[in-house]
Formats: sequence, structure tokens, C-alpha cells
Amino acid sequence: MRKRFLIVVIYFILFIPIIVVGANNSRVISEDMEEKNKMKLEVEINDIYFSVPSTLKEVITKGWKISDREPYFLKPLIGEDYYEMRTNWSLSKDKKSIAKGGRIIRLLEKDGVLLEVTIANQNIDEDDEPFQKIEEGIVDSMVVFYDKTHSSIKLNGIELKELTPDIILKNYPVNEGWEHIPTNYRNHPEFETSLEYTVMKIVGNSEESITIYFDLDNRAYKVEILNQVTSI
Repeated sequence: MRKRFLIVVIYFILFIPIIVVGANNSRVISEDMEEKNKMKLEVEINDIYFSVPSTLKEVITKGWKISDREPYFLKPLIGEDYYEMRTNWSLSKDKKSIAKGGRIIRLLEKDGVLLEVTIANQNIDEDDEPFQKIEEGIVDSMVVFYDKTHSSIKLNGIELKELTPDIILKNYPVNEGWEHIPTNYRNHPEFETSLEYTVMKIVGNSEESITIYFDLDNRAYKVEILNQVTSI
């Protein structure tokens, strides 16, 4: 009886820690793999780099500021009233904070470059404060397009206007988890957009997506980058 008891004790002493360590290692490896699968979504405008997501504090430290100008109306098939509502939908009454789980739309400005961004309050837990100061938010999406100010826009080192649907398909392969969602707007020339091409990937609890807009001459002229927490 004592021998059997000693065997059981020795088993717990020797093997249980190994199982626990093994489980912890598996979790760490899984987290490392998830981190490696996450793609750094970055755009370069006139030699100025911008990464998504970034904390607004980090963005401001790099010389960006929130512009006084109204955000652009950029999305086809969405009315201006809806867009205007979304711009400030989640603001507090004093317009200095964002509601828990909410987002606002703003223009960021640096050296003449304007970016339309979404600033999010990613605090969604029950114990979190109901509001968060705007400057503490996370920039989880951005939009930029060619104009007199934005003469060069590079996505992962490639000039935007050089992209084609075939290049997008090659650079964001389906076998690496990218989903391709092209939307044709040729029947709506009033939007001045022939094709809206989105590639997206879900990594852990994050949704990563890039949407490229092509004009009526099939040239890419605008890009939207999104890297958000999907539970919000």
C-alpha cells in the first residue's frame, strides 16, 4: 500500500510539472505564431510613414496633429448624413472623450499631408470607464488618396498607382489566409470608382484589411487600411 502511494506521489512530482510546462510552451508557441501571422500594415505618403494600428499619443509624438478640417466623404454608396453622424457618434457631451467600444473619424495633418483616420476606444470590459480621452485612443484605420498634396503613396513599398488586381492577388495570396473581396461600381460612374478591391485576414481577435479603390480608368487612386479588434 505504501509502495503504491509512493508511486503516485513520485508521478505527480515528476510528470505534472512537465505537463504544465508543456501546456504553457504550447500556448507561448501559439501566441508567437499568431504574432508572426500579424502583418504590419504600413503606408508611406510623400516619404512619411504611417502604421496601423498606432496609439494617438504615438502619432502625435511623431509630429501629427488633429486637423480642424472636416473629414473627407470617401466611401461610395454611403450618404453624407450617415458619414457626418459616424464622425462624432461616440463622443462624450463635452466632445473630449470616446465612449467605451466607440470610434470617431478625424483628419490628421503633418507637413501638408492629410490622413482620414478612425480613433477607437478599445476598452470594452465591464470594469472599464465609460469614456476615454481622445488622446488615449487607438488609430485603427486610415484613408489617403492622390491629390496635389499627396503625390506619392506607397503600400508595402509599392507605389499605389502601379497596383492592379493581379498584383494584389499575388502579393496577398489566398493560401496565406487572405480573403479577396472585389466590388464593381462600373454601373455607378457618379462615384468615380470602377472597382473597390478589399483583401482581409482574421488573426486572433484582430481584423486586418486593405481596400484599394480604382478610378474609371482602372488606376488605383485611394487606399484604406484597417487593423481593428473584432470584438469591438
